[in-house]
Amino acid sequence: MKDGIQYDEAVSSVVGEMIMVALVIILVALFATSAFSLIPGGREASVDVAMKNASNGTTSAGDTTVIFWHKGGDWVEENDLAVVVIKENGVRDPWKIVKLHDHAGNPTGAFDLGGYLVVEPKPGSSPIGNNDTVRLVTQKSVAYSGVIP
Repeated sequence: MKDGIQYDEAVSSVVGEMIMVALVIILVALFATSAFSLIPGGREASVDVAMKNASNGTTSAGDTTVIFWHKGGDWVEENDLAVVVIKENGVRDPWKIVKLHDHAGNPTGAFDLGGYLVVEPKPGSSPIGNNDTVRLVTQKSVAYSGVIP
């Protein structure tokens, strides 16, 4: 600057690079946000279940033991399962899970393909009646629901 000439040719290239870097950072943030919104979230287990009575093969009024068979879908831990009988008058009656077996009949801690679940009423509960609804539920969904004829 001794001769009165100002050298500022490099300023425009530095400012241009800074604008490009800022633009790239903003675009990367936008693309990352939209990409993460496309990733599917968690889902509840899907189970195909059949229900019968321990004695005659079909569930009917007066049953005190019910068996659920795992026919397909995801496995579910025993702690995540509950059985609820909804009486015809709307009263909810939780039953207890007595035994959980795998496809070979061995005791297990998960309800998996081919396995079965033996359920009995809790003390003080009444047996299944006509038009009662029996439900096998997980923490977030109903795996099976059936009305007793």
